Amino acid sequence: MIDIFKNWVSAMLCLGIFVTFIQLIIPKTNLKKYIYSLIGIITVINLVAPAVNLLKNDKVEEGVSQVIANISDTNGDEVIYEDEYSQNSEKTDEMVRKQFAENFKDDITKKLEQKGIVANTIDIFLTEQYNVEKIKINIQKIDNKKSSLSDVNDVVRYMNEVYDIEYEKIEIIEEGDVV
Repeated sequence: MIDIFKNWVSAMLCLGIFVTFIQLIIPKTNLKKYIYSLIGIITVINLVAPAVNLLKNDKVEEGVSQVIANISDTNGDEVIYEDEYSQNSEKTDEMVRKQFAENFKDDITKKLEQKGIVANTIDIFLTEQYNVEKIKINIQKIDNKKSSLSDVNDVVRYMNEVYDIEYEKIEIIEEGDVV
């Protein structure tokens, strides 16, 4: 059963290399669509061939019972793997959340700088689904000569337009002297 899978994977890899090679050498003519159709048919045949071979050889029942036996043998170790997976998943989720927030802060900073606004600090609070729960932006006092946004309300409207964040979730704090 594993040999069939290995052969299938190697056949798919060879087919991928073959298709890439064909794409590089075929001319840009009307024949191109017929060649791609032929390649598509060959790909479908290659995808279905292992299932047909399994059904033809009547080894399906043997293969399924072998897989079930392997699963039942490793059932005791499964709990350990689930705990490790759960811990790794939580760490990964936390890292993704932090990176998402950092990228979001960088994007906000750049877009505000384009409008002539300097953001001192940006705090982003996210939900489990990475939706913005609240965003707090501490900006320097707005200099009407340098900025295309004239007051805090314009900054809130701009954030709403650019990021589609509801007004009540955006908090802008203006402080400091104009530099």
